[in-house]
Amino acid sequence: MKRLFVIFMLCGLNVGGNAQEKKYTVLFEYNQSAIPDTALIAIMKLIAKKDIEHIKIEGHCDSIGSKEYNYSLSSRRANEVKKLLTANGISTNNINTVVGYGEDKPLTSNESEKDRQLNRRVIIHFFTNEKNEQHKPGNSSLNQQEFVVGKKIVLTNLFFYAARHKIKPESRPTLENLCSILTKNAGLVIEIQGHVCCTTYEPDGYDIETRSDNLSVNRAEAVYNFLVQECGIDAKRLSYRGFGGTQKITQLEDTEELMQLNRRVEIKILSQ
Repeated sequence: MKRLFVIFMLCGLNVGGNAQEKKYTVLFEYNQSAIPDTALIAIMKLIAKKDIEHIKIEGHCDSIGSKEYNYSLSSRRANEVKKLLTANGISTNNINTVVGYGEDKPLTSNESEKDRQLNRRVIIHFFTNEKNEQHKPGNSSLNQQEFVVGKKIVLTNLFFYAARHKIKPESRPTLENLCSILTKNAGLVIEIQGHVCCTTYEPDGYDIETRSDNLSVNRAEAVYNFLVQECGIDAKRLSYRGFGGTQKITQLEDTEELMQLNRRVEIKILSQ
């Protein structure tokens, strides 16, 4: 009898609010694309309980076999999951991405059967609708005295919609505060840096709006655009970068508070 494997993982992506992305990982038998029974049951329970807005499906393989074959196998695995979802009430319009990465994004080294088993997987990203989300109040005031060359300053009370780069209206006081400081200090030059939490092998978070793995870049660019378009700050004084999850403040992300530490936008003072 075949062994059946399933991993269930929850992880938040949105800045400044409750977690809205949920990841479900299915592990496959060698050279197989059939979904294990235990995973079928778990997925059915999951989609029955959640108000799902968008889904991204990623297929992966171990390193056995040619690259061409593994691309095909990983795509078959991903499409088997898509078939399961659409057969059980999920609209194809809600499935934004179905992609097979072959052996290109291993989770482990492939040196043992245990490692290879972890790489034979499909990751389903469920993005659920936000309802009655509450943000914890905080102090959004920026201290101008902290704007010294080389220092990084986290923009507190800066909120984005879940898995998107769209800034929430309640973030405006924080951004207007930053606008005021930049306007009064014409010599200030800053770099806007985006970060996300909860990444594993992925270099960055998934952005529903662009359907690409560049969420931290897009959120930094959104702040850049606000400063240029809404405040009239000279674009030559601004730049932006996204670091994904490569500069985590904490490696432990099992609570909302810890995820929030890594899920941030900060500014670096380049000159003044």
